[in-house]
Amino acid sequence: MKDPEFDDNERLLMAEVALRLEPRLGAISQAWTEAIPLAAPPEKIPGMRRTLAALGEEFAGTFFRSLIAGGPHQALVAQEEFCERLIRRRLPETGPHQRLTMADLMRAARLLCAVVDREISRAFGDEGGREADARLAYARLWNLISETIALTYSRLYEEQVRQSLDEFSAARDAAVEASRLKSAFLANITHEIRTPLNVIIGYADLIAERLAELDDESGSEYSGPIRRAGQRLLHTIGAVLDLSRIESGAFELQPAQIRLADMVERQVKDLDVLARKKGIALVCKIDEPDATVFFDEHCLCNAIINLLHNAIKFTERGTVSVRVFRNRAGVLELEVRDTGEGIDEAYLPHLFEPFSQEGHESARDHQGAGLGLALVRHYVEFNHARIRVQSTKHAGTAFTISFPNETALEKANR
Repeated sequence: MKDPEFDDNERLLMAEVALRLEPRLGAISQAWTEAIPLAAPPEKIPGMRRTLAALGEEFAGTFFRSLIAGGPHQALVAQEEFCERLIRRRLPETGPHQRLTMADLMRAARLLCAVVDREISRAFGDEGGREADARLAYARLWNLISETIALTYSRLYEEQVRQSLDEFSAARDAAVEASRLKSAFLANITHEIRTPLNVIIGYADLIAERLAELDDESGSEYSGPIRRAGQRLLHTIGAVLDLSRIESGAFELQPAQIRLADMVERQVKDLDVLARKKGIALVCKIDEPDATVFFDEHCLCNAIINLLHNAIKFTERGTVSVRVFRNRAGVLELEVRDTGEGIDEAYLPHLFEPFSQEGHESARDHQGAGLGLALVRHYVEFNHARIRVQSTKHAGTAFTISFPNETALEKANR
């Protein structure tokens, strides 16, 4: 800090003022404290004012003693050190709810300056021109103090911002590395699980075929459950791997023009056996047979399968219907509607969260890891489409995918 430019007479006058005012530090601090407006419950204000009075006395006392001992430069250095200690105690709380801002410090400094200015008038009130000189010198010094406060606060705040950015960068790098390791682990572990699982399913199929050749139904009650359990486990592994790739940013899209009706009809045909086993109807209505969508085939196929599978799983009687149509605005949509259990309104905001399942008794009767709808949302949104849900408890649910038109898709891909 540069030595402030005051002549010898001004230095002597400021030191004399400090000597005259130092014995009145308590009164000065009290007057300063009472001038500060406090927004707090009435029972807390007395304690806050005592704290402020002690703070003001320390601030002014440090300033006056430094001014007497070493002049304006030493006084400013002392104030800079005092402000830094004060600000450092509060800086960790910077943010929307910070308790001490630079504006707070400047306002407090101005109030203290006004109190000291009145005390100078009282101390030199009968000395004519010396009072004006003293007030002018102190006004210049208080301007330097305000500048010191602003620079100190800005410097410390910038230090904290840099430190926070460094910590954020380190945390981000650690998170990226953890995500990479998780993805690598899942890729390896799923491969290790899939290989023996495919062997188990393959042998279950061979056993079932051999028993059918021998016209022996005694083992069908074992081979069937083995195969179904294996397939369910394979599906879960695939879902976990897809979710991991999506979260790590490693999921690669390969969009192409797909005839939507063909895709829907194929999935309906594959899942019709599940619906018939439960005694419910699976209905497919195609209003737009020639409509095509620019979509990743893996994403579209799995989104439709998950929606249909969920609808069948949570419907005990009635109908599951699939419809491809254009809404009133001309937007191509795919709707999967069921007459099943429905979804509680309070749970709807959590419906697309990973590993999330509605906590009612009937939900626990259905198998699943809670990944299907989370993946559906990702599959849909990755391809610039949207999904929405409408549901009434005990009356059914409808999921609707809205596909982007060609113009919107071109804008999204720019």
